[in-house]
Amino acid sequence: MSSSQPPSGERNRLGLDELIAILVAFGTMGAILFWVTGKNPDRFNAKNWQFPAVFSLPAVTPASPGILTPVPPNAAVPSPATTPVPSKPDVAPVAPLGPVVPATPPVGVIVVPPKPIVPSTPDPAITKPKAAKPKVGPVRFSDIPDKYWASPFILALVDRKIFTDFTDSKFQPDEPMTRAELARLIQRMSDDKEPIRKPINFKDVKDKSPVAPAIDHTVKTGYLKGYPNNEFRPEKQIPRVEVIAALASGLSLKPSTKATKTLRVYTDRAKVPKWAVNKVASATEAGIVVNHPNRELLQPNKIATRAEVAAMIYQAMAKKGQVPAKASEYVVKPLKSSK
Repeated sequence: MSSSQPPSGERNRLGLDELIAILVAFGTMGAILFWVTGKNPDRFNAKNWQFPAVFSLPAVTPASPGILTPVPPNAAVPSPATTPVPSKPDVAPVAPLGPVVPATPPVGVIVVPPKPIVPSTPDPAITKPKAAKPKVGPVRFSDIPDKYWASPFILALVDRKIFTDFTDSKFQPDEPMTRAELARLIQRMSDDKEPIRKPINFKDVKDKSPVAPAIDHTVKTGYLKGYPNNEFRPEKQIPRVEVIAALASGLSLKPSTKATKTLRVYTDRAKVPKWAVNKVASATEAGIVVNHPNRELLQPNKIATRAEVAAMIYQAMAKKGQVPAKASEYVVKPLKSSK
């Protein structure tokens, strides 16, 4: 007895018509899907889908300069001069200044942008204004009035640093002058004079004494002399006649006429020591002698004051041409000779 069903291990093969129907169905479904995704690709996130080559256009690949492709027979052959040749860029890449900040820093990381590089400019030089020099006015002493008779002589010598020993703005014009003090003044007024005598080693002047250099200078330049027994007597108050004689000796003055005739200008000429007659006469002719308050009264043996010494020191410097002569009613002028 035979059955109409085929055996279970065998399958019927599809016919040609059935295969064509299946292919048409799949092709229709693929075309519909391609059309839908082309209209709205974001809805199905189909930007990155890859389709079979049957549903996509062939990719165009640029010609690689390193691959030679055959030229069609009817195509024009480009000239070598016009063939584009890739070249290297002319501008070298420039490294970025400062640290490179990533476009999307990691979450939780605080990125501080780099500070801009600003070229530093040097600070402007600060110049301190120069202090104005104080104006030095004329020296004034509280014990010398403006109309004091010896004021022009004193102030001129103080200005030239001849007189320097004063304190508390006082000159003390009526104080007596000592031999040591006179030696200091003579040294300052004649420090450029060459020695004409040998020094004397006075027994009352110590080598380390502050006045020793001044005394040594006045002796060597011929202004002052010592006393008998090799003494200088620096602390002795000096009389006016010795001041006049010292200046005349140091300037090497000589009378141009008879000394007794020149001394007639003084009413007390008889008091002039004999050893000093020529000295006083030559100093009178040179305009060095200054008598105050009476110009005709010499007072040769009177102790000289600081004001009187200042006046005669200045006149001696004027005789040497160191300072301009000053007109004063107390400067002695020789008598005019009568015919």
